[in-house]
Amino acid sequence: MLSFIHAADIHLDSPLRGLERYEGAPVDAIRNASRRALENLVDYSISEAIPLLVISGDVYDGEWKDYQTGLFFAKQMVRLRDAGTRVVMIHGNHDAQSIISKKLHLPDNVRVLSSRKPESFDIGELGVTVHGQSFPKQAVTENIVRNYPPAIPGRFNIGLLHTALGGAEGHANYAPCTLHDLKSMGYQYWALGHVHDYKELNAEPPVLFCGTLQGRHIHETGAKGCVRVDVDESGEVSHSFIPLDVMRWAQVELDATDAANSDEICERLGDMLLPEIDNAEDRLLAVRVFITGTCPAHAELMRDEHALLNALRAKVMDTAFEQVWLEKVKLKTHAPVDLDALRDAPTPQGALLRTLEAAREDADQLPELNPDVQNLLDKLKAEGIPVPDIEDPAERAALLADVQDLLVPFIASAKESEA
Repeated sequence: MLSFIHAADIHLDSPLRGLERYEGAPVDAIRNASRRALENLVDYSISEAIPLLVISGDVYDGEWKDYQTGLFFAKQMVRLRDAGTRVVMIHGNHDAQSIISKKLHLPDNVRVLSSRKPESFDIGELGVTVHGQSFPKQAVTENIVRNYPPAIPGRFNIGLLHTALGGAEGHANYAPCTLHDLKSMGYQYWALGHVHDYKELNAEPPVLFCGTLQGRHIHETGAKGCVRVDVDESGEVSHSFIPLDVMRWAQVELDATDAANSDEICERLGDMLLPEIDNAEDRLLAVRVFITGTCPAHAELMRDEHALLNALRAKVMDTAFEQVWLEKVKLKTHAPVDLDALRDAPTPQGALLRTLEAAREDADQLPELNPDVQNLLDKLKAEGIPVPDIEDPAERAALLADVQDLLVPFIASAKESEA
């Protein structure tokens, strides 16, 4: 019987820049989350008497700010050594050999596989051989699996690889390869890193992304942790996902259809959050709310999004959701107007809408507004505020869509007043 843990993408002390700009953000809890998650991993390994931990890259998020990051990791490895746990790891694109200049000695239970070429490390007492290669540089664009050593007969062969495989959304295509490449090596388990979601890509042999140990931002939602692998006497492999994160990120949709005002929207918030709170199981929960639907409240919402965000935060506090932090509110509501009729009408309001829609396709359709727009962009840049590129068709279309959503309820009400 063999048990081991597959972990990756710890991103220890990830800087999480910009958190201070968010009102009420639990900055300390979020910044320390990667350390607490690593402690959870070590606690679990010790409590379950797991003899082997394999880590498939990106222990660190980049060059250390100081030695405290490396010292913290070394301390956790000492805890594992004292409990009798071996650790075999590789470096990925974030902690490649060329990126981390500061070095610290790790305890002798930790083996970091070579960055010069693929390497095999045999653990005789466990009957295991681990194969892999650390990244020598950030951008490893060649298929390094083709040079991995062959499987060792009579051993349980584990392959470590930091890769996007054939490509994954939001992840650079490092160490590209195919599922066929991995299966052809004859290993009994492939422990992959780089993609931050738990994914089983193949059953026999198991090929898995364990995902990141702790979600770091709103695009890394849901449970995060490691994979526990158990091999019975017959060689049959089973595995299970073990959540180890200390906080969760979630994106939820609040249906504001027919809501008359922001108070009604606040009242709908509590019921919508309950399932996410239950899923978080007493963890800190950071939530981004998308408010959708056609409603009379649209004009009020668009007029002051900041007031709406804080009204919703007050509702969260009033409902005693102490572990919930509303990270951001995104408005995707619409005014209850006949947009086609408004656009086609021979009125100044209709002409404005037609101009805005034409400008989505062609920036030259805004000649009269260009000086004012450029003046505004210059002021924003002077304040250090990121500005959209209005020459980029996608950014321009998104910006003008927001402008239209903001204007529609006001020009619609103006038309009604004229009538």
